[in-house]
Amino acid sequence: MTFTNKNKFFEYKVSLNTANNVFEAQLVTDASIFATGDSIEEAVYNLEKIV
Repeated sequence: MTFTNKNKFFEYKVSLNTANNVFEAQLVTDASIFATGDSIEEAVYNLEKIV
């Protein structure tokens, strides 16, 4: 499962890592910048803290 969303600050992609059972949110423009979380909301929140 992967989807792309654009909020008011940046565009990000969220996917489910089934090997580790966590969600990963990463910037569309730079995939090396990413964050993980137990839920989609947590992964996006963690990414917002980085960016």
